[in-house]
Order: sequence, then structure tokens, then C-alpha cells
Amino acid sequence: MRQLDQERLLGAYRATRYVIRPHASTGGVEQVLRVGRLHPALDAELTARGHREWAFLTAWNPGSRPRGKDENQRAQERLISQLVAGGFVIAPAIGEAEDGSWSEQSLFVPGISRAEAERFGRAHGQVAVLVGRTGGPAELLLCGHEAPPPVA
Repeated sequence: MRQLDQERLLGAYRATRYVIRPHASTGGVEQVLRVGRLHPALDAELTARGHREWAFLTAWNPGSRPRGKDENQRAQERLISQLVAGGFVIAPAIGEAEDGSWSEQSLFVPGISRAEAERFGRAHGQVAVLVGRTGGPAELLLCGHEAPPPVA
């Protein structure tokens, strides 16, 4: 991938609003995560539940290439099944553009390690996943998949 295209894509990831829907694992309130920012209210909830790490995952649009809703939904259901089978608690979430021009169904997974988050991201063709540790900023973790070049 050309450097400019990769930087544009990473810029879009940094501008994304990572929204966790109200769920018991996050104190029953909506939480909005942003790359590079601290999230002390979320940290407090996670710490109270014995979690130090978390990830924001999706199976939608592998390689950042848009797919149809049905195909995305089937992939997301596979990811959910795998996470549940692995013993993880999941909270419904959505990744969305700041201007509302796009969104992707996602999952917030408390208690998952960076390595496990990367493994799930890689298995589902994701370019990057959002990860964090209590007390630290949310960060993009590259999964080793590059987005395909734009179609001309």
C-alpha cells in the first residue's frame, strides 16, 4: 500500500468514535472511546470488575474494504461465537465516523489481552483494532493486514 493511502486510512481510524453501548460491564452507560485519549470513567468500571485490559473489535469490512450488510453480519456473528466460546464477556458497540457518514457494528471486550485482540483482528482480516489498559490511552494496534489499494 502506498504510504499516503496508509496514512489517510490511519487518520480515519484516529478520527473514529468508538462507542460502547450501555452494558453492565461498563457501568450501564454509553462510553465513547477515542484513539490517544484516556477514559477514566471506563477505567474505574473495569478496575472494579477486575479487568486491566480491553479491546474494541469488529469483523466488518476486512481490509477496510466495504462489504454487504449480510456478509458483514455473518462475519460478526462468527466473531461473537468465537469470543463467547473463549469465555469473554462482550458488550455491543459501534465504530462511527465523526460526521456520521459510515458505521460498523463492533464489540467491546473487557479483559482481553493485546495479543488476543490482535489474533482476533488478524483472523477477521482487520487492519487494526483499538486496545487499551486501565490508566493508559486507547491505541490502535496494527494487525498485519494492509488495506487493499483503492479501486481506480
